[in-house]
Amino acid sequence: MFEANTERAEMMLRGLHEHSTDESMDEVATFIHPKAEMRLLVSFGKPLRGRPAIVAALEKGREAAFYRARVNHFEWLDDHTLLTFAFARYALEGGGFAEGNVYWLDELHEDLIWRVTVFRSEDEARRAYEDGFEERTR
Repeated sequence: MFEANTERAEMMLRGLHEHSTDESMDEVATFIHPKAEMRLLVSFGKPLRGRPAIVAALEKGREAAFYRARVNHFEWLDDHTLLTFAFARYALEGGGFAEGNVYWLDELHEDLIWRVTVFRSEDEARRAYEDGFEERTR
């Protein structure tokens, strides 16, 4: 992957993962593939499909209001997949919130963010990648 593409990809993913409801979603929305599939903290790991559903989940509700994340670093696993390391505060499905290290498998397609899956352990994220990231997010 070219260095400029690497920098752009990491900038897009940092924008997605560090987004908060205090900011406009307009720029981040342009980074999301129209047919994206994501399992995010704001959706309690449940699948979201399509840019409109993803943007709505990131903008609205208690889950979005609680959510804060800071990306620590990225590790490229192949030409299209990154493992993103972060610290996040997020709402829990049963109420309250948690904070701690989180890990995302981020997959790019057509130079946009296409598939994202959140994990609470690095080992779990790496296992999912090894088991076939594409298969896991269907």
